Amino acid sequence: MFSYNTRLGFTIVTCAIILFLFLWSHDTASSERTRFLVFNSESRDNIPTIPLHIHNNSDTYSSFVETVKQKYGSVRFSGIYSVNDELNTEEEERFRICVANGPRDLVKNGSLFWKTAQIRRTHHSYLSKEGAVLMEVGGNQGDDASEFVRLYNPTYLILEPLEKYANLLTEKFKDNERVTVLNLGLGTKNEVVMVKIEGNNACATSKFSTARGETPLYVTNATEFLLKIGVGLFNIDLFTMNCEGCEFEVLETLLSTNLVNHLRNIQFATHSRISGLEKPIQRYCRIQQLLFRTHRPTYQYKLIWESWRRRDLP
Repeated sequence: MFSYNTRLGFTIVTCAIILFLFLWSHDTASSERTRFLVFNSESRDNIPTIPLHIHNNSDTYSSFVETVKQKYGSVRFSGIYSVNDELNTEEEERFRICVANGPRDLVKNGSLFWKTAQIRRTHHSYLSKEGAVLMEVGGNQGDDASEFVRLYNPTYLILEPLEKYANLLTEKFKDNERVTVLNLGLGTKNEVVMVKIEGNNACATSKFSTARGETPLYVTNATEFLLKIGVGLFNIDLFTMNCEGCEFEVLETLLSTNLVNHLRNIQFATHSRISGLEKPIQRYCRIQQLLFRTHRPTYQYKLIWESWRRRDLP
């Protein structure tokens, strides 16, 4: 039997995801499907308070509020706030060294992108605990997801911004009630970008590519999406990204708030060779310095793949 706290925690996560999906299903125009998620995504300085009563048209509202109140009392999201993301003198020096070494690190590790497939999947034994929560940004056709489910089978939220592949993932995991798939990507703002499908199974399709196309890619602001599904009320055990350059925008956005404290482990690929990305090595090195404030690397192939754990965790 699972403990009361474990079962309650799992209920909160599940209710938050169900609540989100209920609201999602009422926004039928595909070009507007991310509209309700973002109120003011142009500015990251003013993270909005999200009162629970905005969800009062949901059938799950009452049970969700009651579950949250039992564990946390009357809840507001005022504990989420902007932080100072300017680098201090010590961080500036580490940043300078990182930038200087960046081209060398890229050459050294550049051939390891696909060779890291096993470590990025097998490195996370903590996902086996009951109630563990995994969120993946960039599910593609589900190669990583299939392994995560086989190895750990956690409560699992997969974001995939291409509708074709979101549908594929939904079909693949339709019999697993722990897996939820959303046709959505994360970034700094609410947008629908028309992209060209590139790479094997669209694996190189990116909003940052200079090649324009006719396939819609749906993106919304990262911090406000996490607030909407209730992060801050619960922690995500692993937040993993492989999204063809969106990692830069998502990390920059999240690191401008204290939401990053609710991500126990953060794993990401670095797609620094995409032609439309601006100053990828400089941005990568700045992200490194900000992450060091709250997390530490548990494995790292610089500018390719790495995972960071919150400093208070073993």
